[in-house]
Amino acid sequence: MPTFTRKNAWNQNGTLDNPDLLWYAKALQVMQARPIADPTSWWFYAAIHGEYLLPGNTLPKPGPGQPDYRYLNWVNIKYIPVGAHLSTVPKKKLTDLFWDQCQHATWYFTPWHRGYLVALENLIRKIIVGLNGPADWALPYWNYMNQANSGAQSDIPPAFTEQHLPDGSANPLLVAERYGSGVTVGNGRRQANDECQWDTIYTEGANPGAAGPGDLTGYYYGGGETGFNHAGGEETGDLESNPHNAVHGMVGGNNKAKQAGLMGVPNTAALDPIFYLHHANIDRMWAAWNETGKNPNPTDANWQTGPAAHGNSRFAMPLDVNGTAWYYKPKDVSTTIGLAYNGTTYAYTYDDLALASFDTKQPARPLMNLAARLTRLNIAGDVKNIKMANKKERELVGASQGSITLKSNETNANVQLKTAAWKSVSNSLLQASVTNIPDEVFLQLEGVKGGNDVNFLSVYVNDEFVKSVSLFGLLNASMQQGASSGQGLTFKFNITNIVDNLHLSHNIDINSLNVKIKVEDELPGEEQITIDRVSVYRVSQ
Repeated sequence: MPTFTRKNAWNQNGTLDNPDLLWYAKALQVMQARPIADPTSWWFYAAIHGEYLLPGNTLPKPGPGQPDYRYLNWVNIKYIPVGAHLSTVPKKKLTDLFWDQCQHATWYFTPWHRGYLVALENLIRKIIVGLNGPADWALPYWNYMNQANSGAQSDIPPAFTEQHLPDGSANPLLVAERYGSGVTVGNGRRQANDECQWDTIYTEGANPGAAGPGDLTGYYYGGGETGFNHAGGEETGDLESNPHNAVHGMVGGNNKAKQAGLMGVPNTAALDPIFYLHHANIDRMWAAWNETGKNPNPTDANWQTGPAAHGNSRFAMPLDVNGTAWYYKPKDVSTTIGLAYNGTTYAYTYDDLALASFDTKQPARPLMNLAARLTRLNIAGDVKNIKMANKKERELVGASQGSITLKSNETNANVQLKTAAWKSVSNSLLQASVTNIPDEVFLQLEGVKGGNDVNFLSVYVNDEFVKSVSLFGLLNASMQQGASSGQGLTFKFNITNIVDNLHLSHNIDINSLNVKIKVEDELPGEEQITIDRVSVYRVSQ
């Protein structure tokens, strides 16, 4: 079997002169002409990722003074044509097996999405061959991080903004409900970056490895250990957090009425054709992290086997109009060469496997490297032989009192610290050595709820910037009937660097930390974002 090569969408300046994009558009015309009950239709494939169509998953009428998100119900999305026949949904056995399956905030994030792309790529190639197109077509990727060429490639490729194809027919790559124009790249507030590529641990616990880059709490690449997880949670890996989530929000964007674009919300995102090029880039980054960065995937049987190891259903993708399923495990798709696809071996690669495109040199952040941290704390010794603990001890150090309401401004939350627990942090720093690793400290925003998925929150501690995070997935995580049962999202931030600064300036023995949270985009009308609790934890070896 040949090895297919996925190429940069910005070839031929990202226009429809790029044959990969033109054939993609022609195949989409075929798929979009099919009804949603057909498992090979565009609409069915989008619902695999998530949908607001089935009765138990549609958005309810809002209460008094609450925002109305029913514009995201699929029956209200103007982009979906009448020919999709949304009123005639597939048989329940098909929707139960295939729909609402995307994996987020879990270590299954990367393998599930790889299988999703492989299944769609093979379906599209079959359509293209039927149109007398190239038999070696492969899904292009959009590398919005690429700053190497003259003119950054962070803008949406022009092929996705043209009204018509060269033959004069309507361009299926153009989506009216896409309000962003591209990606803002950088390391500051409301920006996307590829700093995650410098992580060296896929997940904490399963393969802790030796001390080195990415060896501090929260700096893991592929997500935390979970079972099947089609919702938000606290186990989001660095690759998923940024650039994945950030790019979804930026591309979806808001219209003048402050309504989110399709790409900005998980249950509508896969309706937008740019979605698959975004995910091809995420997949490319994972492949580069493995091949160029020489970083291993988990060998843990629970990852290799997938959710079936926890008694959940296997990953499944439809192959034909009858809904014949390809079942796969993470170990089947752990590499792009020799991938186990539907009883055969499938192979693809990328024309660019550079480890990073924007952060081309490892960032000099003390938090990303234990050796750098110990040097900064004036602790001498060789860290090469330090074995990081499989399970670290975690203790609540302090928390805010009551819930917090955010509007379109900065909100301060005072986190009261427990004297005994905080003293343990202080003592660990005073007694630190290469054989007595000092505590790490992280901040947690628990139960973040609302509906503005394309927004960002920027977090500061004692007026020092910590991180900016995308709210992608907020609406579904806040819905009582959603996959999270209304629990909201949880965000974790390693603030060890800030605590180290307090220690070095002899200000660590304080009663509280000041946490400032900024809503980056103005919220419409009476809309608000709430946080159940802001907490601080210490983590010890």
